[in-house]
Amino acid sequence: MIRLANKHDIDDIVRLIKDFAIKSDNIVTKDPMKWSETHVRSILAHIFAGKGFCLIDDKKTALLIAVKAPIFWIDNIYQLQEVMLHGYSKITIGRLIKEYCKIARGMIANGEITQATISSYKDDGFERLGMKKIEIHWEVE
Repeated sequence: MIRLANKHDIDDIVRLIKDFAIKSDNIVTKDPMKWSETHVRSILAHIFAGKGFCLIDDKKTALLIAVKAPIFWIDNIYQLQEVMLHGYSKITIGRLIKEYCKIARGMIANGEITQATISSYKDDGFERLGMKKIEIHWEVE
């Protein structure tokens, strides 16, 4: 079962983030030795204070972190961005994404955000979840 994580899950969230860093091919996470657990915990405190949310499964094997980011050119307008998705099971990851979509739609409906996005390293075809592709990201080498 997927649920919103809370401050009591922080140790498990940090563990999952470290696991992601070690296993990921993402250049940003390449050197977990440079990580600051204090910094991670500080960011999580902001998220739990309303700057986003974390989803976790009951077995604490998968995690989705989303943050509310201000729209640069419009004051007091926000979008929701998935910033981390990690887990051991594709089924559980799918459930995390479905829950993210459900929460995002509710936030859009109540005017808390105007847009919600999720990133993918592959062309995963999220259309089946009611999403549309809006852009492709490129990294400077």
